[in-house]
Parts: sequence; structure tokens; C-alpha cells
Amino acid sequence: MQRLLISTILMLILASGSARAESISGKFGLTGKAGVLVPLKDRFISSSAITGKAEGQADFAGGGGFIYGIGENLALEMEALRVPNLDVEIAGSKVYEASLTDLSLGLQYRFTPNNRLVPLVGGGVDFIKGELEATTGAGYSMEWTVGGHAHAGVDYFFTPGIALAAELRGIYTARGDINAGDVKVGKYDPLSFVGTLGVRLFLPKSAFR
Repeated sequence: MQRLLISTILMLILASGSARAESISGKFGLTGKAGVLVPLKDRFISSSAITGKAEGQADFAGGGGFIYGIGENLALEMEALRVPNLDVEIAGSKVYEASLTDLSLGLQYRFTPNNRLVPLVGGGVDFIKGELEATTGAGYSMEWTVGGHAHAGVDYFFTPGIALAAELRGIYTARGDINAGDVKVGKYDPLSFVGTLGVRLFLPKSAFR
């Protein structure tokens, strides 16, 4: 699978010739991405019922969303990122499995917007919630918490409307509550770093006429 993905990317690069990006001003786009989320906090979960540090381990993250060009250099982004199986360990032993959902809204500034290679930076607000399941079978709700993100990346255009998108993102939020039913039993801290690789498809303006 990995060889097939690399071969496909190389074929697209060789076939792209001198493709350049077109202006995204006034255009909608779709983004799909996959990568890895790495928790940055020593104590991912804190609770009076937990002894020792409950540390989150790096895991798969995937999602996508929409992008809209509001100028030559500026774009609005709405995305959802899902981490389905984040292991939480104490002293090297798995004690919980967490799932996180991050809904974000932000702005993106695109350098050299008409070139084949378009560096970009951005930031915005994030809304995160999740679920937590103990190895004993007990389930908990990780309630909504709010924060923000900053990211940097690059779009590489195979055609004027299709680009390979690589991104590095840092996410910071306030600690969220962990509840068992209506009872608060702890806190979680989703401070993390995310690296993703994906594809953007910009739709022509004529698609909305």
C-alpha cells in the first residue's frame, strides 16, 4: 500500500508538467487529509482516581473539510479532525482508549498564490470533545473544550485545481471535563501536535452558477 501511494504521487508529479495554481479567490475547495496526532502534555488525563501519569500515545488522525478563497492570499477554512483510537498509558501499560473529535474554523494566508508551490500559514479556533473507555469496560464522556490552533504548510499543485497538501499544526485548548454520567471524575488536556498529508480539490466558479 505504501509503495502504491508513493508511486502514484511520483506519477502525478511527473505528469503535472508546468502546472500552476489558479487564483482561489471566490472558489470553494474540498480537503481530505490523514496523518498522526502526538499529545504534548505529560499528563493527558488527571483524576483523583488515577495514580501516576496517564500519558497519551501518538496515533492516527484523519479528516477533512472546506476551504473558500476570500482573496488572492486569504482563505477561510472549516475542518473536522478525528482521532479514533488514542491509547492512554500509565507506566507503559494501556489503561484507557480515547477518541477525539476536533472541529475548527480558521483563516489561512497563502504566499505566492499563483505558483505551483504555495507555502501557507494560518490559525483559528477549535472545539474538541471525545470519549474515553477503560480497559475494564467503563466508559466516560470527555466534554467539549475550546481553544485554538496555529499551522504552517504547503500546497503543491499537480493541476491548476488539484494540490497535494502537507501541514504541521499545533492545537491548544483549556482542559476539558471527564464525566461518568452527570458526575465529573477528572480532566483531560488535548494539547497536541498534528502532521498530515492530503489532497485539495478547488472547484471552478462555474460550478456554482
